[in-house]
Amino acid sequence: MKKIILLSILLISTLFAYKTDVKGIYAVGIFDSSGKGENVQHLRKTKADYNGTCYTKIFVYGNIFKQKPKVKIGNSIGVYQNSKPIYSSRKIKIGEELLYKHENVSKGLIRVSFKNKVFDSKVYVK
Repeated sequence: MKKIILLSILLISTLFAYKTDVKGIYAVGIFDSSGKGENVQHLRKTKADYNGTCYTKIFVYGNIFKQKPKVKIGNSIGVYQNSKPIYSSRKIKIGEELLYKHENVSKGLIRVSFKNKVFDSKVYVK
């Protein structure tokens, strides 16, 4: 009986260990290949043109486990580059900042989705 209880506790704890808890995903910035860019948090349209290759920074509020959000600018699908954890003043991890690289960008909306749910799609890139 003790083995069954121990096995069920172990099984339940491993199932909950892989749970993602995403509260929000936001597009934070867009940069060209030379490093010049702008903050797009409160914009509807970018000020500069980002044709060709550009990079987007995405902030994920919450925990993601092994899955990354999908980021598109028009028809260009972003390729994940790296991430940096973000901590609160109490040194508790509150989220991550992800960097995506986009090739052949012409124009379109920045569309951020995770598990087939759209989280952000309000900024239009020229």
